[in-house]
Amino acid sequence: MYSAESVVLDLRGYVCPYPQLATARALREAPPGALLEIITDNPPSCENVPAVARREGHQVLSVEEVEPGVWKIVIKKKQ
Repeated sequence: MYSAESVVLDLRGYVCPYPQLATARALREAPPGALLEIITDNPPSCENVPAVARREGHQVLSVEEVEPGVWKIVIKKKQ
């Protein structure tokens, strides 16, 4: 379902815990080394989504505000 390239999850409009659950599922389905880009407008997700990824051993590459009130979280799946 996923390639080693970036997978984008546009989760704008969703609140916790949905962004964390969707990210965890995408990481399970993605191949090792895949990049996930999570787009969210839910401020708590900027802390909660990276925490879930780190707890599972994945690498959080960045959390950045890409426009007012919208963030992009980039995660690299563990090998």
